[in-house]
Amino acid sequence: MNQLWALRVIGEFAADQWGLITAAQAAELGVQRVTLTRLTASGLLEHVTRAVYCIPAAATAPHLMDKAAWLRLDPSRPAWQRDPLDSAGGVISHRSAAAMHDLGDVIPVAVELTVPRRRTTRDRGVRLRTGVLAGRDVTTVDGLPVTTAERTVLDLLADHTDGGQVAGVLVAALRRRLVDIGRLGDRAEAHAARYGVTGGVRPGHRLVERLLEETGYGGHGEHDRRLASLARQLEGLDPAQLRGMSEALHEIQGSERECGNELPHSPRTAACPQRPRPPHRDTGRPGAAAVPLRPPAGQGLPR
Repeated sequence: MNQLWALRVIGEFAADQWGLITAAQAAELGVQRVTLTRLTASGLLEHVTRAVYCIPAAATAPHLMDKAAWLRLDPSRPAWQRDPLDSAGGVISHRSAAAMHDLGDVIPVAVELTVPRRRTTRDRGVRLRTGVLAGRDVTTVDGLPVTTAERTVLDLLADHTDGGQVAGVLVAALRRRLVDIGRLGDRAEAHAARYGVTGGVRPGHRLVERLLEETGYGGHGEHDRRLASLARQLEGLDPAQLRGMSEALHEIQGSERECGNELPHSPRTAACPQRPRPPHRDTGRPGAAAVPLRPPAGQGLPR
């Protein structure tokens, strides 16, 4: 077979698949396994893993092994024709998903994929997990189907991953606003007991709070927790209840008589007497607070 023709066919196909091609896909294009071997020996192709090859320019692409492992789940079908939730598909998950999202310091020792039915592999660099994923649990990273940050945290909890590592992933996801903390707390309830959170109410939320406390994360303080709790309560009110609450708030605001309790834009604020303020000097630093002038030692204020 003409190697130049084979290389052109492979290049056109692989261009839409991260520069990768499986042996099964090459066979369907009319390129035999012996031709792949010859192209690899001449340096025109590179062998990535069993039955997966890439053009040399793609050899240093990020997440190469993750992509190769995912392609091997259904080696004949092109990536652009595959549904990650079909029976032959799979989704990058667990530690591999955390690494794909660049969350925390979890280091995968193998490519982890969640598949919808029990499967085995002889590749020690791949670990298959059996599980059912919903559409809300899957997103796309670098063209690959990957579990969302929320589902990744839940999978790590279910795998009883070290709490400090899970907390690192969670904090990184919160800082990038990839996780809804209220929904995560609801879904984490099944894993609370394994991390020593037992008894009481809302164990999933208490587990999430404990993880955040371990890291000293300040972005989820008492103020944030109260806002999240209030939001969840408001979701359960009907329009009539919301109108009643709004009217009650207006009545409370109207009953405030002291100037110190006025809203910043209240019309009565302007009528309140203003106490004189001492003169201030500029510190010369942007954003620095003004400092009151003080007389030299031993001298009083001018009369």
